[in-house]
Amino acid sequence: MTIEADADIRRKEAVEWFARLNQRKVTTADVRGFSDWRRDPENARAFQKVETMWEAAGALAGNPDMAALTAEAVRSGKGRRRATSGLLVPLGVAGAVAVCVVSLVWFQQRPASYTTEIGEQRTVQLDDGSRIVLDTNSAVAVRYTRESRSVTLTSGQAMFEVEGDPQRPFIVAAGDTRVTALGTRFDVRRSGSGARVILVYGRVAVRQEVARPSGWSLEPGQQVTTSADKPRVIAANVPAATSWTVGRLTFESTPISVAVAEVNRYSREPIELRDPRISEIRVSGVFNAGDIDGFVAALTDLYPLEATRSPDGRIVLAGGT
Repeated sequence: MTIEADADIRRKEAVEWFARLNQRKVTTADVRGFSDWRRDPENARAFQKVETMWEAAGALAGNPDMAALTAEAVRSGKGRRRATSGLLVPLGVAGAVAVCVVSLVWFQQRPASYTTEIGEQRTVQLDDGSRIVLDTNSAVAVRYTRESRSVTLTSGQAMFEVEGDPQRPFIVAAGDTRVTALGTRFDVRRSGSGARVILVYGRVAVRQEVARPSGWSLEPGQQVTTSADKPRVIAANVPAATSWTVGRLTFESTPISVAVAEVNRYSREPIELRDPRISEIRVSGVFNAGDIDGFVAALTDLYPLEATRSPDGRIVLAGGT
C-alpha cells in the first residue's frame, strides 16, 4: 500500500469516529473501540486534524449552502446506517453534520494533479512560491494545508525548488520514500518501489517507509537511491543528472543500453538494441532531449553502428560491418 493510500484510509476512519462520537448515544463499546484505534500515533494525528477542521468550519454554520447541505445529509441519513471499515455507524443529526462539514473542508483540500506526456516538460508554480519542474511522462499530486505542504510523485521525475517555511514542512512522497525539505532544490526520480533523490542545494531528510525504516540526510552534491539493494549516500554528478531541466541529456561513459533507455523516455518511437555485440559500447556527450534522430545520427557517426527502421517505426541499432 502506498503512503498516500494509507493516509486516505486513516482520514476516512477518523471522520467515521468523529461522526460516531458525536451521536446522542455513545456506548461503552464505542469508547473502547475508539481508544484502541487512537493508540496508533498516525490515527491520533488524523483524528486531531478532523477536530481542527470541525472547529475551523464553525463559521460555516450560517452559510446557506452549508445549511442546505446539512439538511440534505440529515434527510438522507434518517433510517440509514453507514458502513465503512467493518463498522456500522447509525448517523444522527450531529453525525451527518460532522461528515458534511469535514467532507466539505477536505473537498476544498483535494490534491491538485499535474502531468506531462511523453516528450513534454512542464513547470508548475505553487501558491507559496515553490516550483516543480516535471520531466517527460511524469505526474504529481499537490496538497497544501495550514500545517503541511505535501506532494506525491506518482510517476516519472521532477525537480523541486522549495520556498522555506519552518511552520509547514515540504514533503515529497515517491513510493515508499519520503523527502522532507525546507528551503532547498532537489531532484526526485521514481525508481522501483522507491526513488532516487539528488540534492542540488540546501538540505533534505530522506526516509524509506518499509518494515525496517531507514533514513539519510543529504548534503548538496549527494544522492541516495532507496530502491537499491543496500541504499547509501554517494556523490552525484549534479550538472549531468539535472541537465534534463534545460532540455539536455548528458552521458559520461554511460553503457549504451542505459543511454538508449534514457533517450527512449522522451520518444514514442523507441530505439531497440538487438545486437549483443554492441553492449560494451559506452556513450559520452550532451544530446537534446526528444531529438531521437540526432542521437542516433551521432551514435552511428561516433561508433561502429548501423541504424535501420522496423515496420512498426522503431529504430534498430546493430553493430556495423
